Amino acid sequence: MVKEMGQNFKSAISERINLLKICKGIGISYLITIPIFVILSVILTYTSFPEDYIAPAVIVTTVISILFAGSTATRNLKSKGWLNGALVGFIYMLFLYVAGSLAIRDFSVNRHVISMVLIGVLSGSIGGIIGINFRHGSHSRYKPVKKIAR
Repeated sequence: MVKEMGQNFKSAISERINLLKICKGIGISYLITIPIFVILSVILTYTSFPEDYIAPAVIVTTVISILFAGSTATRNLKSKGWLNGALVGFIYMLFLYVAGSLAIRDFSVNRHVISMVLIGVLSGSIGGIIGINFRHGSHSRYKPVKKIAR
């Protein structure tokens, strides 16, 4: 009886939060982010790209990466796509800011950091919702409604 309850609890948790899929989503997000940031840095180095466009380019890149990551992490889940996507966005931003704090010694949490974390969490939530609703294959949650002949 206790063993059965433990298995039911584990399956309930695994349906809601799947750490392997979250890690896969974060990996995909960085596979998108890093090349775009490298291209952006090359453009900044060798052209007269206005510095006013750096922050919007970083935000757009971050949002696109987290949207893809959230949708990938939740693609075959049955529920809680927004939660898994939000976790993907939060962990993505956490890793990004930990790396930034290691690179920049006088790193501090300010309004910009908080707004970027919120953007990451919201983007991940939206990506998670998209991933749940647009799954590949025939694993649809909804069965077709049979029409009643009159």
